[in-house]
Amino acid sequence: MTLSAVAAPLAAYAVIFQTLIYLTLPVGLRTRVAPVVTGLVGAGLSLGAALIFGFGEIGLLAGEPMTAVAWGVATVVLMTVLGLLMLSRDELSAQMADSRLASLGGADAFTTIFVRIPVFTALIEEAFFRGVLHAALTALYPIHVAVWLGAGLFGLWHIGPGLHQAQAGDMSAKTGAVQTGLTVVATTILGAFLVWLRIETGSIWAPVAVHAATNMTMAVFARIAGRRIPAVVG
Repeated sequence: MTLSAVAAPLAAYAVIFQTLIYLTLPVGLRTRVAPVVTGLVGAGLSLGAALIFGFGEIGLLAGEPMTAVAWGVATVVLMTVLGLLMLSRDELSAQMADSRLASLGGADAFTTIFVRIPVFTALIEEAFFRGVLHAALTALYPIHVAVWLGAGLFGLWHIGPGLHQAQAGDMSAKTGAVQTGLTVVATTILGAFLVWLRIETGSIWAPVAVHAATNMTMAVFARIAGRRIPAVVG
């Protein structure tokens, strides 16, 4: 078995699996169950690939630890500035607000932001997309093609979460479709940057740090914004 031989199944998983999970689960279960299901499957695929092809081959061996830390800290600072700017403007704050995070109790919010996001989202998605999938695509295509193909698949991976966010925000079908499309475009661009970072640093750990720092910091601000909305409206 070679990495090129498993590229097509991995690509199909990236495009289809998470979207189907989000579409088939009841709305009330999506936030908690979908990331766990997709995370466990992604972890299994990544670990299996590492055992077959080698941890170094798919970027799971540690690079320079301080490089990952530096990227993570810089991302937290950048996202904090962005979050504070958005909170300062009511229209931007409303766009950032997440009613799902706002409705969670303290313990559930802590678990979601500081456990589920870094482990089931950032770590496992990076192990799969910037680790296994990137290695498989580069075995088949020139590097520039592999980068954007992997980034595009990462964008399509977010169709399910985009649709769910639109439904949670009570958007119309048209607005929800536009919102989901923007999510796919934004995550494709972010995916290309994360692939570049994986190539530059030689492992997935700097991308993990950036991914986790981005999602965790913005989740904190989305929860704050969501809990402020009633006060703003009133």
